[in-house]
Amino acid sequence: MNSFEKYRLPHVVFGLNTAAQAGEKLKAMGGTKCLVVTDSGVIRAGLVAPILESLDKAGLPYVIYDGVLPNPPDYTCLEAAEKLKSEHCDCTLAIGGGSSIDTAKAANLIADLPGEIGSLHDYGGTGTKMKPSYGRTAKFVAIPTTAGTGAEVTVSAVIYDPKLNLKYSFMNENMVADCVIIDPMLTVGMPPRPTAVCGLDALCHALEVVVGARQNDFSALLAFDCVERIWKWLPVAFREPGNLEARSQMAYAANMAESAGGAANGHCVGHAIGARYNIVHGHSCIMVMPTLIRHHAEVSADNIRRLADIMGVPSVGSAQEVAWYVADAVLRYYKSFGLDTCRDAIRKNGFEDDEETFVQNLIPAILDDYKSRVWMPPIHRSEDRERLEAVCRSIYEEE
Repeated sequence: MNSFEKYRLPHVVFGLNTAAQAGEKLKAMGGTKCLVVTDSGVIRAGLVAPILESLDKAGLPYVIYDGVLPNPPDYTCLEAAEKLKSEHCDCTLAIGGGSSIDTAKAANLIADLPGEIGSLHDYGGTGTKMKPSYGRTAKFVAIPTTAGTGAEVTVSAVIYDPKLNLKYSFMNENMVADCVIIDPMLTVGMPPRPTAVCGLDALCHALEVVVGARQNDFSALLAFDCVERIWKWLPVAFREPGNLEARSQMAYAANMAESAGGAANGHCVGHAIGARYNIVHGHSCIMVMPTLIRHHAEVSADNIRRLADIMGVPSVGSAQEVAWYVADAVLRYYKSFGLDTCRDAIRKNGFEDDEETFVQNLIPAILDDYKSRVWMPPIHRSEDRERLEAVCRSIYEEE
């Protein structure tokens, strides 16, 4: 049996219309003034106002930071942290997708970091300045409005450094939320394409738990269940946006896929593609999955056979054969939502990079992400260069 380490999880409230509990939860934690972290799109969608009413009802004053951007750049996290301090807030409420929640998570910790902060990248997974002892004083409630990122339960924030053109993990266990409210009603208005992209991100999280060097029995129990739920219910949510059962199943699976633990190994490549070619996170990550599965064919053979059964493809044959069946099933699955494979996606975004340019652009960003160190066979050492290039080429050549 493989060893594993599980970070702590927040208190979770799940169910339709539970977002109305935000005010009472923050008040019960002793909050006296709240920083609400969100973005203008979520506000325009009408999702924030009803939740703010719960703060009013609880008698909890608040200020709003709505400068959140997709793929949150470091400066927005610093801005939110400064507002948290200057407004003397002692609690934070994040309302939105992964970008809003990650911005809030990072801001909470940044506000209490000692000394002068040069670059947040120095506190990332491959940096040297983050210490486990660093903590936050603000109480924190997160309310996701998408079903995909699972950011509400993780101990890291994915941050973009525009100067380095890198996405990296800003990570500390003390960043995890005190309370998470998962209200599937908040996802009902999502259009089909964002629904698919977010749901595929959740699928990636679940797949990565069982395909890779850090697979373990504890995480697998949740992860296989999440794969099965997403495989069944994401197409329903995509076709029927108002289907509450589909929305509830996806909200549950997205949360549990990240609650399972493990390591999102494929995300190191997905982050690199997303940052370099401006591709939406869930899309950039799912296009990595077929290659990830083939790469781990021998190491994760038993788990890949279980995935084959879930996906309805042959589970009999050599480890390599079954891995190809599963990889091809994932490819067909994400293409069924109208998403392009890598080469077509980057060209539609205005990039004409050939295969060699693509490979050389990705490698430094992949290696900057600590998750590149948990592939098996390894890809992160100098002697693994040929293997890492083969991973990048496989993703580029996918059709």
